[in-house]
Amino acid sequence: MSAEKINTPHTPKENFSKGLFQVEIPKLGEPKREKVRDIWVLGDSKFRLMVTTDRQSAFDSIVCTTPGKGQVLNLMSKFWFEKTADIIPNHMVNVPHPNVLIARQAEATLPVEVVVRRYMAKSSTETSVYRNYVDKGRRKIYGIEFPEGLQQNQEFPMGSIITPTTKSSSGHDEELTDQQAAEIVDGKLGKGIWNQARNAANAIFERARIFCLLKGLILADTKYEFGINRDGKLMLIDEIHTPDSSRYWLAKTYKQKLEEGKDPDTFDKDILRRWLVEHGFKGDGPIPKVNPKIISQMSEAYKVPYAMINDKQLPVQEKNVADQVRQTVENYLNL
Repeated sequence: MSAEKINTPHTPKENFSKGLFQVEIPKLGEPKREKVRDIWVLGDSKFRLMVTTDRQSAFDSIVCTTPGKGQVLNLMSKFWFEKTADIIPNHMVNVPHPNVLIARQAEATLPVEVVVRRYMAKSSTETSVYRNYVDKGRRKIYGIEFPEGLQQNQEFPMGSIITPTTKSSSGHDEELTDQQAAEIVDGKLGKGIWNQARNAANAIFERARIFCLLKGLILADTKYEFGINRDGKLMLIDEIHTPDSSRYWLAKTYKQKLEEGKDPDTFDKDILRRWLVEHGFKGDGPIPKVNPKIISQMSEAYKVPYAMINDKQLPVQEKNVADQVRQTVENYLNL
């Protein structure tokens, strides 16, 4: 997503009145601005600086800022990178500020999405198991045979599964079988890389799943990004087990909700999407002014799983967080 898209004039300025919208570090030049992160490649291109902002997207547009979101994504990733580093190396070097990650630059990235699912979460996306199983009546999905009689949000009887998809630059991602994923990945990055990524994803997910259950959370599914480092080795990159890349449910009410045919209590980033649909926005036309109560609900939805997993509240965000980030980065890099 380009800077022009992020700075769209069609979004009411009030939607960005709180939180970290973007960061300017003139001594580093212009960053690449993605949906959430501002990224600079440093010096000899061995490292990158990633600032996770509070930008909130929906329907492929930046709609508002959600205060605290950037810190949650960055600090939760730090927590899980540290907790899984013995399973597979990752790109984290340092976190000098709650919104800032210094990371190793990947030489190449895995050309498929690696999604691990433990539950048939209700979803309308084309690549979800639920949509294919319930809406389309399929029983062989991603090359995996699913039994009859599964209900929405049920735990899969076979345990965790990996459902790889293509990475489409335009249009929808397409589902892949394990064999297809291996052919694509190994064909680009070398024999055995897909097997390494698949094994790492399973191990990381299982460790996190058990840990989360002890904290009162169900890790229903997640997405991982992998890259190749300068030594040709596989490493975990991007973010890990954040509310943007993962689906967290409240464990203590899950069984009752399932029996009642209701969706689990979730820390749901789709609060905003539902509100936008109710107010006539599905990606086309002007973006409405978002009710401050919705932004507050979004902010809390991000903070709750952070607090449950870390046994502490999110640090209080500075009012001048953009300046604090810039100063921290300049000091850290001795600019």
